[in-house]
Amino acid sequence: MRRIYVRGTGQEDNIGDVILRRAFFDELSRAGQLHILLGEASADFIDSLRLRASDVVYRDADTWRRSAYRSVLRGRTWWVDKPGELLLQEDIYKGQRRLLPLILAIRVRGGRALRLGVGQRKPNSAVIARFRRLYRLSSMVAWRDVASREHFGFGEVMPDWGFLPGAPDDAKRRHRLVVSYRGDRQPLSEETAAAIRAFAERNGLTVTVITQVARDSERSKELHRDLGGDLLDWEVVADHAAQEDRLREIYLETAVALSDRLHVLIVAAAEGAVPVNLVAEPDAKVGRHFDAIDYTDMTVSSDGMSTQQLVDTLERQAARSAEIAERVDAARHRIREIAHRALATRS
Repeated sequence: MRRIYVRGTGQEDNIGDVILRRAFFDELSRAGQLHILLGEASADFIDSLRLRASDVVYRDADTWRRSAYRSVLRGRTWWVDKPGELLLQEDIYKGQRRLLPLILAIRVRGGRALRLGVGQRKPNSAVIARFRRLYRLSSMVAWRDVASREHFGFGEVMPDWGFLPGAPDDAKRRHRLVVSYRGDRQPLSEETAAAIRAFAERNGLTVTVITQVARDSERSKELHRDLGGDLLDWEVVADHAAQEDRLREIYLETAVALSDRLHVLIVAAAEGAVPVNLVAEPDAKVGRHFDAIDYTDMTVSSDGMSTQQLVDTLERQAARSAEIAERVDAARHRIREIAHRALATRS
């Protein structure tokens, strides 16, 4: 059996990290047995990934690497990087450089080194040349946004793995306006909060504040006090799988989702809601990931807009439900096409 060594560590308090990793692992498992580095992830986080009985989980990076080297000697070994955000920093480069001998050994023996669904947080000219040299050793690189591909100068673009799961239910009544915001940014202005309340009232929607990343809990409580409606919070001790199930049930009832969290908007869109990146300050990250599925102009800057202007803008965004459904469907086809090519079992 082919053995696939994959880095899978993620943020413990982030349901989005669970969702995209599970979709990623499910596709990878079609090509062989997964050997997944999960580091200090809790048992609850690992359970929520719904791994297969054949998957092998490693807590220690050195043990994982030694196992990979032994596997290379036996042949039929691949290496796969984790999907998600890439920080172009010196310490990250040094950590990735440690894997260079393993990647070279795998390539020499006819195996593959894959990076699928990676995106840079922001450019960094001081280290980009060294990262480029490392990444060019990959069998295939697929970026999750156009800007990352253009900065590196090679590879192709694929949608984020978070678009893959989801099953919109046409029988569900979409009566919710979901609101979810990061706790490390300025709170919404009074004008924006008033616009959200007015938009919800005009369209007969229940404002529903949700916490998809546990560290945003206090911000969610603040939003609930300002906006009213329902609150689905998440304390750190909550069960990951149960929280995801509750969130998905809410997204199936959601007409529009407002957030500055990328995977709140991706998962909501995957369940049939219209995603709107409503922000006060410039935020290119969310928009460029939706640009990758040809769903453009979904970022709304509230700076300088009156409450009525914001309400009118939200009305125009809400009318895009058919468009986002079409784009998500195309994104799923694109993800599967990329995965099929990357994982075709010739080696």
